Amino acid sequence: MLGFVANISIGALFIAGLMPAACLLVLMLIAANRFGGKINIREAYPQMRPLLQLWLGAIVGLAMIFMIGRGVMMGIATSTEISAFAVVYAIVIGRLAFRELTFRATVKMFIDIAAMSGVLLFIVACATSLSYVLTIQMIPQQIAELLVGIGHSQGAWVFLLLTIIILIVFGAVLEGAPALIIFAPILVPIAVQLGFNALHYGIVMILAMGFGLFSPPIGLGLYTTCAICGVEMKNVIRPMVKYLMVSLFGIILIAMIPIITTWLPGLAGY
Repeated sequence: MLGFVANISIGALFIAGLMPAACLLVLMLIAANRFGGKINIREAYPQMRPLLQLWLGAIVGLAMIFMIGRGVMMGIATSTEISAFAVVYAIVIGRLAFRELTFRATVKMFIDIAAMSGVLLFIVACATSLSYVLTIQMIPQQIAELLVGIGHSQGAWVFLLLTIIILIVFGAVLEGAPALIIFAPILVPIAVQLGFNALHYGIVMILAMGFGLFSPPIGLGLYTTCAICGVEMKNVIRPMVKYLMVSLFGIILIAMIPIITTWLPGLAGY
């Protein structure tokens, strides 16, 4: 979506996101090791599965991720078509390899998914309505004009940091695609004029909106996750804050060191 609306190479965006993702992964691993509580595996899983079955499960799961990624990157199918294939693949593997998805379990799963989708689609509909109102009132254009003025008077890096804050806020209240459609065509050309690499700025945009998507108390992704896991948000927010702070530090670090994003695309010739 970002590549389409901001006229950036899709392949370059895929490659540019690898190093930032690796940096955030390392930070999350450190945070999990520091803040996460240790558990007794024997108590958590009284009935241990055979090691061979776990390896096979990991392999077939990774194979699905690989097929989705390669299918989209090579243009074999759209993300929606690949997702439909992934559902069929998961059902077949869950029945044949794991022997968990019996007919009754599959029917119950579809009923639960239908009920959950109704709730989630209502949330997305509200977010889409909000994006429509913002567009009609030309709020993004007004914010962009304000950012341009600040960028020219206070410096490009102030513009970048303010962009992160604004995108976190709007990423929390809007669904991802409408937010990108609204802001990317406006902000990316401005960032390029201020001296930022389009790939670097685009990845920072995606990270900031992704952060907002899971930020309490109004992040749509957080609502979705709590609904899927069957937990109340009030029980999630306090343990989550420490990880959010680490993630925010990682986003600012990536924003302030452009080479993290641009190094691999440069090696690939972009």
